[in-house]
Amino acid sequence: MANIETQAIFYPNYGGSKAFRIPSMITTSKGTVIAGIDARIVDQTDNPNQIEMAIRRSVDNGQTWNPIQNLVAFAGEGLDGAAAIDSALLEDKVTGTIYMLYMHTPGGIGLWASEVGMGFSADGRRKLFDNKGNTYLLSEDGKVRDVEGNITGYTVDRKGYVFEGDKGCGNIYYKKGIDPNESLLEARTSFLQVIQSKDDGLTWSEPRELNPMVKEEWMRFIGSGPGCGIQLMHGEKAGRLLFPIYFSNATGHMSCALIYSDDFGVTWHRGESPNDGRVINEETLCAETLSEHNHMLTESQVIELPTGELRYYLRNHFGIQRTAVATSTDGGETWGEVTFDMTLLDPICQSSVVLYPDQGDGKVRVLFANPADEKTREKGMVRLSEDGGKTWPFSKVIEEGHYGYSCLTVLANGEIGVLYERVYDYSDWNNMDIQFGTFTLDWLKL
Repeated sequence: MANIETQAIFYPNYGGSKAFRIPSMITTSKGTVIAGIDARIVDQTDNPNQIEMAIRRSVDNGQTWNPIQNLVAFAGEGLDGAAAIDSALLEDKVTGTIYMLYMHTPGGIGLWASEVGMGFSADGRRKLFDNKGNTYLLSEDGKVRDVEGNITGYTVDRKGYVFEGDKGCGNIYYKKGIDPNESLLEARTSFLQVIQSKDDGLTWSEPRELNPMVKEEWMRFIGSGPGCGIQLMHGEKAGRLLFPIYFSNATGHMSCALIYSDDFGVTWHRGESPNDGRVINEETLCAETLSEHNHMLTESQVIELPTGELRYYLRNHFGIQRTAVATSTDGGETWGEVTFDMTLLDPICQSSVVLYPDQGDGKVRVLFANPADEKTREKGMVRLSEDGGKTWPFSKVIEEGHYGYSCLTVLANGEIGVLYERVYDYSDWNNMDIQFGTFTLDWLKL
């Protein structure tokens, strides 16, 4: 049971979805709380699966919530469906634009089945493939050209449906082989995409592709943090937008990094991974050639300290069951040594970390939440540091039972909101809901 008062804001069969997973959350400049989620339509499992991006909004610090808004969906049904999965949220406080980052995969493809490649040509056009392996290029106007630039008889509409004249010829997002009219498919890989809102989350744009800017041809999977991104507030890079991501190389071994934008989200760049140049047992690692499972760094979250230094918290597979930490002094472009915070017990799970606003007393308050157990995703705990994450003298268990992925946010009233996965009946893992609760700094320090 929870040790704070909570409510389920996403739960089985709500809004037509069998299950929900992977919470993200921010509090906007207007005080609105936006909670992002995977709406896993038929089953709680990861992709390949029919998964949609959705949110709920609260304008009263999480006491009540508006109805679910489904933001992104792709063609295909059930476990053969295409996915939009693993969201992260971020507000540009200069422009008021809110960004949601997530990963898309076509039907039949998930983390492990993703093939190498960006899925785009050098000039940013989506690659399509017929059943003979021939390559085509999709233009913004929906016309399909061959690699020599010749117009074909195919067109593709905004939902991915392919036509030859008036004849339907499948959908580029479908799982390979499920449509007898199949003609062209997008690359069988992972795509990092972003949508944005300019009205505090009420309406959202169409997806925009980031692979041409941040993915390499040697990468297979690419995905978001998940959780939230940040905007830098200090130093010469103030205003920079940052999202944590992670990706796999040709052998399937994963590393994390930040993507960043210095032009209000128009263009994005990928910084180095903490695995680039990391030295273990006299071996210098590189994300592209990483080959050891225990060197993987995956889901991550980042904060900016008042010095402008970035502190990066990393899910890792090193085997010591602690959260890994790295530091950057150049806005997330490069990283120092990867260390392990021995206080932060971790069963190898995503965690959440946020900076609490400066109270003018010289204390740098950081909040960290995860399942504080070495073996199981149970005992959800929130910790408080008052020295920028060097020590964690205050902690409280907020959920004794199952506690999976989570996200923290500081609410407009100064309280802290937490959104987390809870399994309430282990007989069926679809019996998972997403709990929202609040607490105060004073409660944490009691």
